[in-house]
Amino acid sequence: MGYKLGTILKKITALTMIFSCSFAHADTSAENEKKLFTKDLFTISELLSVDEKATIYSINANEKGLSHRATRTEKPTRNNLRIYQAPSRRDKYILKVFDKDNKVISVMGLGNPFYIHVQHMGYEDSHVFGGKISRKFDIPIPFEINAGYISLNSQDDFGIKEIQKIRLN
Repeated sequence: MGYKLGTILKKITALTMIFSCSFAHADTSAENEKKLFTKDLFTISELLSVDEKATIYSINANEKGLSHRATRTEKPTRNNLRIYQAPSRRDKYILKVFDKDNKVISVMGLGNPFYIHVQHMGYEDSHVFGGKISRKFDIPIPFEINAGYISLNSQDDFGIKEIQKIRLN
């Protein structure tokens, strides 16, 4: 009796292992997104300097989309260079810069720049402490890189979704 029970348990364990391994798979799209974030991000930020002129794209953005305001050539300020931050899981919005061939050149994490938190004395009991706003971004791109498009993307627990993509020139 003990021998038969042992072989039955071995067969059940083996079948369980085979069955559970057949349903396991790796999500390669998440790995590709991670590689995309770090691949060209540092290349652009290393090429930029406050001492050398760059093409600066001014865009207006809100949670529904973005619009290209102007393009100018000047030296970027330190404040302009701060936009080049690696995206993290906490970033609600992400900017992607593409070249003319729709290849991603840079990815920037924005956090949640379209919601402003405010507090006012005397309104501590209020449930609303902020509101939605529009923001202006100045994005410097080195002369060596020809940017063609920029997109605003939202990020949640399920991944990254493009909100709007516009042409820069």
